[in-house]
Amino acid sequence: MHSTPTVRIRRRGQWTKPAAVRNLTGAQVVRIGRAPENDMVVTDLRVSRRHAELRIADGVHEIVDVGSRIGTYVNGVRVERARITPDDLVGIGPSTFRLVGDTLTEYADTGEVCLQAHDLTVTVGRGKVLLDHVTFPVGEKCLLAIIGPSGSGKSTLLRALTGLRPADQGVVTYDGRNLYRDYAELRSRIGLVPQDDILHTQLTVRRALVYAAELRFPDDTRQHERKERVDEVLRQLGLENRKDNRISSLSGGQRKRVSVALELLTKPSLLFLDEPTSGLDPGLDKSVMQMLRGLSDDGRTVAVVTHSVANLDICDRLLVMAPGGKIAYFGPPDEALPFLGFTDWADVFLAFDDQSRDWAGEYARSAPYQKYIAADMIEPVSVGRPVQREAPQKQQSWPEQLSTLVRRYCRGIVADRLFLGLTIALPIIMGLLARVVPTGDLKGPPNSNGNAANLLLILCIGGCLTGSANAVRELVKERAIYQRERAVGLSRSAYLCSKLLVLGVITVAQGVVLTYVAMLNVETYDKGVFTAPITELSLAVALLSFTAMTVGLLISALVKTSEMTMPLLVLVTLIQLVFCGALVHLDGKPVMEQISWLVPARWALAALAGTLDVGQLIPHVQDPPDPLWSQDFGTWFLDMSALAVLSVVSAFLVARMLRRHEPAVMRGK
Repeated sequence: MHSTPTVRIRRRGQWTKPAAVRNLTGAQVVRIGRAPENDMVVTDLRVSRRHAELRIADGVHEIVDVGSRIGTYVNGVRVERARITPDDLVGIGPSTFRLVGDTLTEYADTGEVCLQAHDLTVTVGRGKVLLDHVTFPVGEKCLLAIIGPSGSGKSTLLRALTGLRPADQGVVTYDGRNLYRDYAELRSRIGLVPQDDILHTQLTVRRALVYAAELRFPDDTRQHERKERVDEVLRQLGLENRKDNRISSLSGGQRKRVSVALELLTKPSLLFLDEPTSGLDPGLDKSVMQMLRGLSDDGRTVAVVTHSVANLDICDRLLVMAPGGKIAYFGPPDEALPFLGFTDWADVFLAFDDQSRDWAGEYARSAPYQKYIAADMIEPVSVGRPVQREAPQKQQSWPEQLSTLVRRYCRGIVADRLFLGLTIALPIIMGLLARVVPTGDLKGPPNSNGNAANLLLILCIGGCLTGSANAVRELVKERAIYQRERAVGLSRSAYLCSKLLVLGVITVAQGVVLTYVAMLNVETYDKGVFTAPITELSLAVALLSFTAMTVGLLISALVKTSEMTMPLLVLVTLIQLVFCGALVHLDGKPVMEQISWLVPARWALAALAGTLDVGQLIPHVQDPPDPLWSQDFGTWFLDMSALAVLSVVSAFLVARMLRRHEPAVMRGK
């Protein structure tokens, strides 16, 4: 290494010193990564152990990514291999590299960054304006509070500032770089804590953070490295004494600290929070704001959207949004009320109903605007390259992500003793209920048992209920968690497969238990279609339960709130009851028969009836037995295949619905 050269990179309108310099004289390969044996070591855990190489041949410099997870970027564009010149910036994790003479110079993003919003405008529908030419700067180590009445564009502004929903007009600059243009590289430096807790509340604090670290760091990160980072964050936020507590037992303020801890694992330079004090009492409100003050003082820029005005004096800057997405004030909090002409914030919010007052115009013509906005704004450099829509990079391989998600899900289920108890008890109770319903002799002569379908009906409804009930809230209750983890590289398919795998094992086991309990001491023929009747019955009910589980996931992906799931569950169960074929003869009835093809219980009941040859036991006055109930292998296989197809179609639709709930910037595969 040589002494620091005088050439420096432009940031925040100032010059910053390099973090490291490597002499390239005589070098052919310069290795860059997290491992100590690299020529240039970047200690951040987001960087792979062997990340990239600078290869030099005949005076030509080429940067080569060597299989990193987070990627290697040249001027904000991810590359596998690219020639570089002294005019190019190479991004690796939080560090930027540049050729300076005969050296490779590293500039580290230490968190002290400047964020600037330039003329942000967002419109939706038929020209409705959500943000109206919003411009303001946020300096390094600044704690910014954003307040305003409902409908003033606060959440829209937050999404625009984080790049999740880029503004239709204008740009956001991150230390002079266009955030929208270079979003693929810069998004890993931005943390976002949404209003809803992004926590699995059944887990302990430390366990939840360990799983989050597995998902957010490369899979070549060693276990002790992740745990050390988790312990560091726990100490930073004062959660050491709570690390073994279940998250559900924490107070609202402590849970919000854990949500912040999840984001701090990756050491973001920018931290955004949406309503972190919502629902908290004044003491917890102050505690959370003091925590944010400390995070800002430690060396990062923090922006918080809030409805609370009790602790605004803790902040460095206050942004007051007026209806229509306009700026009514930006500057120090203690100057806000005098400028607006009121002594109480309640009066300010009431005054916003006055549509005749030009809040934005008054501020734009004021001295505070010139002092706190105009004087600090730096005009962004115009670059023609369009905004990138790259999918977030997966920090783990797909199998590793699936393993982490399955282990986390199973641990959460085991920790929830009430759910675990209901899961075990439900199929037993349903099976015992089946024993109460009269079924008659299932070994009698043809047309001898009018009640033979009762048992099959109970098995079908039991399988539908157990499968759907397990899954109907699974996705909607985790939507905020999924959206945030998706933004940092969670695979949509791995997430869905983890649900299908864990819930599938549970529902299949429940289906088998339900069948054995319901068939206890029920006499049947010695052989079904191709093997013992109890085996065939168990297979049919288990597959029905699995298919019903995928339908439950589809309901969960469709609805907006958990409260909407129960009415839909009842409706779906009633549809299964009517169209299964036990109560109404469906064969040959136009429309009803075609609708029944989409109902899992229709095919399951047919498979069950084929196994027990129930079509021959039920007296038929006018109608012949349903042909789908025929006791032959081809018909039975058709019934089971239709169930399998319905489960695959439902799973595919769930994946599409998951994609629909993601911001456009996350919708890669």
